[in-house]
Amino acid sequence: MCTIGLATISLNLASACSKRITDTVQEPTQTSLAGKPRALMLVFGDRSDPRAVPLATLADGKIIPITLDTAGWRNFDKLYFPAGTKLQTYRGGQSTGEATVRRGMWDGQSALYKLPGCRALRPLAALQLAASRDSSLMLEMLATSDPLAEPPARRPASLAELDSARVFTARAAQREGLTNTARAELDLMVFALPVGATTSPTLAGWYLERGSGVTGKPRHVFALADYSDSTHSYVTSFVHVPEDSLRDFRRLIDHADLTGDGVDEIVLEGWRTAGESFLVFLQYSGGHWREVARGATSWCADKPSP
Repeated sequence: MCTIGLATISLNLASACSKRITDTVQEPTQTSLAGKPRALMLVFGDRSDPRAVPLATLADGKIIPITLDTAGWRNFDKLYFPAGTKLQTYRGGQSTGEATVRRGMWDGQSALYKLPGCRALRPLAALQLAASRDSSLMLEMLATSDPLAEPPARRPASLAELDSARVFTARAAQREGLTNTARAELDLMVFALPVGATTSPTLAGWYLERGSGVTGKPRHVFALADYSDSTHSYVTSFVHVPEDSLRDFRRLIDHADLTGDGVDEIVLEGWRTAGESFLVFLQYSGGHWREVARGATSWCADKPSP
């Protein structure tokens, strides 16, 4: 299967996009673009030549993954990616300025990219970013076709809270069977995210095998924690570990208030050892983070062949 591979954000142009299905599989409902709903995109790639890929529409407090056929995606490209269109970019829940579409998917004499064996390509847009103090060469941020509501003021995370994230992630990994020795062999990433779920930042952390290629069963734990007033401590609000039957993994992409309720959604990348990659959207409710939407895994939107 052709995959979006967000961990490396690259196109596997040598892959074909075909999949066999039975006659019992129903065609998915097409996403309505009537009224041009606010669209959510991922901006990625080299800062000198970034790209935007559509992820979902945002309407009525919901994140709606986009499902379109060939004509639908071309219509999306005309509506959202004409040259000169402004997109609002976000990082860490805050606006980072505007990006301008240089060209859409089918603006030129040929498509912006091609996949052998695929006719219904998901569109990309080539962007020009506004000047920024961020000197990162490779980009990964959220963008919307219309600005999101201005988030309320939130205090930034402290160094002590980052230390708490390290302690929490180690304990979460220990509970999942990763010993001190095992954790020492893994990469650790921790964050304290001011998302508004509580008055304190949400702690995020994960352990993952070093390097990009490992055999067997890669070790991994991803966990979130939020402050509980009743216990006066951080408690686990989300945890993900690979199952024996499905070796899939998680890492943090970003967070932003996508639904306008005053609390940011957390956006993760999920991927599998087979290579499929997708975005996972989490919302906070009742003291826990729950998956409410998941993005597509394929650059190719062709109908599966019988």
